Amino acid sequence: MKLKGTVAVVVGLLILVGGAYAQDAKPAQPTGVKSRGLVGSTGAIASVAVSVPAALSGQVVELAPGGQSGKQKNLAPSFIYVLEGTLVIETEGGPIGVSGIQYHGEGQSYAGPAGLWYNIMNTGQAPARYLMLFVAAPGAKTWEQAKED
Repeated sequence: MKLKGTVAVVVGLLILVGGAYAQDAKPAQPTGVKSRGLVGSTGAIASVAVSVPAALSGQVVELAPGGQSGKQKNLAPSFIYVLEGTLVIETEGGPIGVSGIQYHGEGQSYAGPAGLWYNIMNTGQAPARYLMLFVAAPGAKTWEQAKED
């Protein structure tokens, strides 16, 4: 019985010492990580205020060389992040920095205000890919395509 008691005490001490050692060890530190804040056409994007329940939805879009989205309008705030290639975005109306033609290359972003007509084009020789995100009420329609006259 003494042997069992001694083994129990030794095991208990090992657990205590091991646990104390684990708690004193330094936490894992990040290595090889690069990040940067998001920047839109009008400057840094710190946050987007939302006053209603919201859902994030989106898609990855690929435009063939010479392709375009066609004239469309976002019905909710949107965010585009260019994954590959260069996008040419022509926006009708809006504030300075949004209206007109803009070029966005790989790793760049565009925060499109709701309610403006725009066309996204790929004038390059290779496919262009981008991530399109919307912030809207759950189940809400997020965009519409212009109808032919």
